[in-house]
Amino acid sequence: MIPGRIFIFPITSLQLQRNFFYGLIQPADQVTIPTVDLSYNKFSGGISLLLSSVENLYLNNNRFTREVPTSIQTMYLQHNFLTGIQISPVAEIPVSSPLCLQYNCMVPPLQTPYPLKACP
Repeated sequence: MIPGRIFIFPITSLQLQRNFFYGLIQPADQVTIPTVDLSYNKFSGGISLLLSSVENLYLNNNRFTREVPTSIQTMYLQHNFLTGIQISPVAEIPVSSPLCLQYNCMVPPLQTPYPLKACP
């Protein structure tokens, strides 16, 4: 787990990808860092609404579940276990807004001593 206060540092980019961090993401306050990359870790639980003000959010290849904040400019969420992906068929997503949600399993795998990334 990473400390929640790291998200309030006055920086422009937080890149903690490709580590073995795990647990919940619990920012201490609203995140104002423009780019947050926590991809390729083992974070789980829901995606905090305190991340909704981040411009570029990379959370791919983790174990996130539940719903997804929708106000982020660039969002990569592939390879998680997200269930609350609700995009209206008539929604107008700007062409300049990258959004990647592929390879999300709707049911997380059973907990084992060595968690797997594949769908059950």
